[in-house]
Amino acid sequence: MLLTIEDLNLSVPAPEGSRQILHGVSLHVSEGETVGLVGESGSGKSTTARAALRLVPDHASMKGSISVLGHDMVAADRAVVRKVRSELAAMIFQEPRAVLNPVRRIGDSATERLVHVHRVAKARAREQITSLFGEVGLDNPDRLLRAYPHQLSGGMLQRVVIAAALSIGPRLLLADEATSALDVTTQAEVLALLRRLQREREMGVLFITHDLQLAAAYCDRVYVMKDGSVVEHQKAATIFVNPTTPYTKALAEAVPRLPERQAARNDMEASA
Repeated sequence: MLLTIEDLNLSVPAPEGSRQILHGVSLHVSEGETVGLVGESGSGKSTTARAALRLVPDHASMKGSISVLGHDMVAADRAVVRKVRSELAAMIFQEPRAVLNPVRRIGDSATERLVHVHRVAKARAREQITSLFGEVGLDNPDRLLRAYPHQLSGGMLQRVVIAAALSIGPRLLLADEATSALDVTTQAEVLALLRRLQREREMGVLFITHDLQLAAAYCDRVYVMKDGSVVEHQKAATIFVNPTTPYTKALAEAVPRLPERQAARNDMEASA
């Protein structure tokens, strides 16, 4: 198992005392599997992913179990946490413009982890990133390495961030709303890219989204979160058609549908 979270509770100090953000969260991701984590804004999806890599405030209190490729991320010391983040798991954040330093060239940002963490020579690191740029569908990599973030489109920046995440050869990829800021066409291209790279590299992916329909189409299994708790877990093929909780049903019914598609769905439900 690449990622196993069991009964995770996360609390942070607040003026009124302690505020609990996650309540008994449990989920798992296996090798080569895409697992969706769905819920509305504030449901705890991103916090769960960040907790998996211990990207939480130092004063936060975590109870429960988090295992990333056998490493206990709740009890691990800084050396183990650094090893997991730098060698075993990577995270793609929602907004690439917020991740990339606007005053640094793309090449410097994309090679930073290789150079400063893995001690790869700058020339060699640029060669690796150039190769990855090609894998993620970016043309003219030499020009891109010299460019600044404001000179690239959102889709190009997302590909840059994906290439940088893949540069360490992660076994586990946490994709936090990685396509929500993109237009529909670019979103489809990035999703196809992630699928291809996942299969080629046999990665496990935790795919975080607020879009239940997208998760149902793209993932193998789906967890639904509400108010910091997992309220449902099903195979992706059934969760959109046959939700078992009122909250998941409300999410499913909130998706706009063309009349003919709704009629087809009604016929399918009637025959089930």
